Amino acid sequence: MSGQEYWNYWEKCIKYLEEKNTSEITAFSKKLAKDFGVSDELMEKIFAVNLKSYSNKIDVYMQQCIERAKRESAKALCLYYDIDNGWDSTIYICKDFCRDSNKWISSKSRIEIGKARGFSGIYKKEAHAVFFADGISTGICILLMVRTTLAFKDVVEKYKDC
Repeated sequence: MSGQEYWNYWEKCIKYLEEKNTSEITAFSKKLAKDFGVSDELMEKIFAVNLKSYSNKIDVYMQQCIERAKRESAKALCLYYDIDNGWDSTIYICKDFCRDSNKWISSKSRIEIGKARGFSGIYKKEAHAVFFADGISTGICILLMVRTTLAFKDVVEKYKDC
């Protein structure tokens, strides 16, 4: 399978993130990871990482992001996390947003929120810091990315203006 074919599984996860509830998304991502050969032990390790501190960081900056988005007539708030740099995370305030394009990443309007502790070590050690290159790295990346995105989604859902 090619890197693009592995990436397509993440695209399926994105659809689930948009359409399904947390338990359905989690079950789907665990099934994919299992199918790709990720061990139950490693899955437990990934789900044992406490993201409370990360969620709190997002929450601290969310009102500021929403206010800036309103001032700038933005269409979306997009979370970006740099998996090769300690899961360093940024919320982009996107004036122009199209689901099928990643041009939003060029937005100069953004707020740095810090790192998601715990995931970087798992990514480097268990996925060997390779991104969607084989089954194991794909399964690990999917689990880590789903958990990160769900942490963001859980915070966003607390804000009626978002």
